[in-house]
Amino acid sequence: MNDDAIVLTIGAGPGPREARRFVGLLADALLERLGCAQVTVHAMQRHGEDDAPQRVVLSLPPQARLHVQHLVGPHLLLAQLRGPRARRRWFVNVELDRPHTEIETPLPRHELDVRCVRSRGPGGQNVNKRSTAVQITHRPTSISVACDRHRSQARNRADALENLRAAVAWHTHERDRQDQRTQAWRDRRHLKAQTPVMRWRLDPREPDALVPA
Repeated sequence: MNDDAIVLTIGAGPGPREARRFVGLLADALLERLGCAQVTVHAMQRHGEDDAPQRVVLSLPPQARLHVQHLVGPHLLLAQLRGPRARRRWFVNVELDRPHTEIETPLPRHELDVRCVRSRGPGGQNVNKRSTAVQITHRPTSISVACDRHRSQARNRADALENLRAAVAWHTHERDRQDQRTQAWRDRRHLKAQTPVMRWRLDPREPDALVPA
């Protein structure tokens, strides 16, 4: 997906097939609305069955935020998907992920273990006589990076720090995303108690399409 894009996620979790069918129908309805607003969709990913996905992820340009902000939250479908005497209220959540931005990741000296060892790479006699290779371990995450490309210990140290900073930044980003997913799953358990941002019903003219209720 585009690094500058915002991400709109439509999902119901591992619920019954009827709820997942609502996910697919809602994704199609929102795509139609975005098209009418002339919003370009960079990419779309359906996770699960095509007509009953667990979630649908839309990658949108940053300026689309104004067009989708009012769509974020629980959506309610009023439909008898299982028959006239069965459940007729189905909930799906729409979430807007903040774009990931690269920021300088601090690496405090007291959190680093730095070891200098003899390099096994190119460098001539200097490799064998001096400990030019550098290995740095970030204690909080146990991420370790080594560099022995250069004959200079200072250059290897600088490269190792740069690579370690990138690795720690990625680790932190993925950890934060996992925390957001966990919180989202918890929020979905309470969807029924929330006021839906939109209510939908099946289009009587097209059973596989939604219209606002």
